[in-house]
Amino acid sequence: MLKPLLTSLRLQISLAFLALVAVFTAASLYALTAFQRQIDYDSVVDIGARLELTAQQMHVQAMNYKQNAPRDYPTYYRDLKLYYRNLMAQMALFDRVVDGFMSGDLRGAVGRTSGKSTTDAAEQSTPTMPMPMPRTAPWLRPGTDDAPRQAIKQLEQTWADYREGLMAAIGDQQEPRLEWAAEHVMAEHGPLEDASRSLTEALRRSASAEHRRIGIVALSLIGGTLLTALVILAMLHYRALRHLQRTIAGFQRVTDGDFGHVIPVEGAAEIRELTAGFNALSGRLHLLFLLIDRLERGNNLDEVVGFLARELRELLRFDWIGVVVVNPDQATVRIEASALDGVLESGQAQLFRLQHTLLEEALAGGEPLHIVDMAATAVANPRYEFLRDLIRRDLNDAVFLPVASQTSAPAVVAFATRASSQYDPAHMRFLNNLAQLITESFGRTFRLAERGRLASIGEFASGIAHEMRTPLATVSLALEYFMHQEQPPNAHKRLHLASTEAQRIGRLIDDMLLYAKPLSLNLVRLDPAEVLLEAIETARAQPCCGEREIRLESEPATGLCMLADHDRMLQVLTNLLRNACDAAPPGTQVSVSLLQPDTNSAAVDIHNGGEAIPGAVLERAFQPFVSAKQGGTGLGLAIAHRLVQLHGGQVSLYSTVEEGTRARVTVPLCRRD
Repeated sequence: MLKPLLTSLRLQISLAFLALVAVFTAASLYALTAFQRQIDYDSVVDIGARLELTAQQMHVQAMNYKQNAPRDYPTYYRDLKLYYRNLMAQMALFDRVVDGFMSGDLRGAVGRTSGKSTTDAAEQSTPTMPMPMPRTAPWLRPGTDDAPRQAIKQLEQTWADYREGLMAAIGDQQEPRLEWAAEHVMAEHGPLEDASRSLTEALRRSASAEHRRIGIVALSLIGGTLLTALVILAMLHYRALRHLQRTIAGFQRVTDGDFGHVIPVEGAAEIRELTAGFNALSGRLHLLFLLIDRLERGNNLDEVVGFLARELRELLRFDWIGVVVVNPDQATVRIEASALDGVLESGQAQLFRLQHTLLEEALAGGEPLHIVDMAATAVANPRYEFLRDLIRRDLNDAVFLPVASQTSAPAVVAFATRASSQYDPAHMRFLNNLAQLITESFGRTFRLAERGRLASIGEFASGIAHEMRTPLATVSLALEYFMHQEQPPNAHKRLHLASTEAQRIGRLIDDMLLYAKPLSLNLVRLDPAEVLLEAIETARAQPCCGEREIRLESEPATGLCMLADHDRMLQVLTNLLRNACDAAPPGTQVSVSLLQPDTNSAAVDIHNGGEAIPGAVLERAFQPFVSAKQGGTGLGLAIAHRLVQLHGGQVSLYSTVEEGTRARVTVPLCRRD
């Protein structure tokens, strides 16, 4: 649990982003700290410089006073207000600054004080000094190194000696000895100025060193931020981007047709999930490609079912697969081909009921049907014989895919598995997407198998027909001979019936040979209207059309051109007209019209009333040996359909109770030179 979490790209990106934010926050806080420290250092250096200037001012004032010493009391009292009070203010300033340096708190080192009234008055005449330093957090205050501390101690000692001597020279503060004070200031100003200057230089050196440290740290933080950003970019490239680029390249290869291409599952958890999903998708596409290719090449159900059972068991999630075909009686089904655990089964000849079963429900719905709890479902209805047969194989979950509209014999492709709830909603969506492909492919296989069967039957029937023609001709000649002889009435009727049946067998043999043998067309330019009129005249001469009127709906347009075999096209139209006359009730008419649906084709509509063709027969009307007419061979429409297709056209058949039956022959037109 912990390892997938640690390898999550989301977590790694989040941690990298937090690291970048932390570095940026630290840099910002340090910038604030450095800015405050620079302000504090500049203020401290300014205070030291102010002390040095004050010491110089005390010396200059003392020299001026000495040179202009008062000679009478009025002058003395004047100097008392000016020089003495200014001297006291300068001493108070030194006291505050020195005390502030010694205590480490310079907030009250400069500005106004709350001293005695004499000093207050003196301070008012003092030049403006810097305001007190702002209150700051302890960790933002500037530190002091050894050189400033030594300079402060030296200044404190020098100031203490200087002040003590100055106060002794002043004496009584009511009548201070200003001349002695001036002499003391002049005599002792050197050490005080040197100490003040030493402190200022030490503070400046300390401030410069601190500025250099701040610059180094700032550059380090900038470098750290850039390095963190580069590390994050490198991590994104190594853990995500290069794998995404490889995945994109893999998608391109699949797009180019390289189905089954596999990408190594590497990188962060999300990238591994992406590549694993891509590999699964690519694998499925590869299997589907194989499925399509195999189904296209499959000619029999055993081959197709065997391929599915071997190659697609994991993809489609089944242990058993079977093709269940509806029998011609439309009441029972049989297992045409099946496989269990990848091995084809044999001997599946058992019949199961179809009506009122899940197989019938699947065929009627036309969509995949999922049977979740097979055991409970089978118990609920005793007619579910096929479902109970699956349960006897220890199968618990099944899906039925209908194959109804693609073949003449409806069928169901059944998948079943031993695991319960194997077909979850996601897999059912997958099967729904594949249902059309699978059913179409199985339908094609059914059609190929059916065509192969019909081809074999046709070849066999053609051979039989050839063998039957000679003896049938002999029988027909014999019947004709006896019919011309004097016979009793009953014998004559029997001979006539036998001759009629022999003729019908002859027509059947001719139709079989016509349908089975290869056809060649003698294509010439024909006018569809002329061929239609000729076919109507030919049909009117037939006995079956004697009681029906064949009526043209309108005069057909002339001047059209089609490339066709005259005899074959005449045969198609004549047979369709004869079929319409046979199906029309006595006394009714058959309507014929020539249409032009578009500029490239012409269509002949033949319409008759009467009973509608049953739906089951209508769907298979163009298949051989399918007929709704009593005594019909079942080859007339099949031959017509084949001949029209050879001409590049098509035959359509519509039949309803309300409108009767309509046959339409559509053929392409050609240009007249």
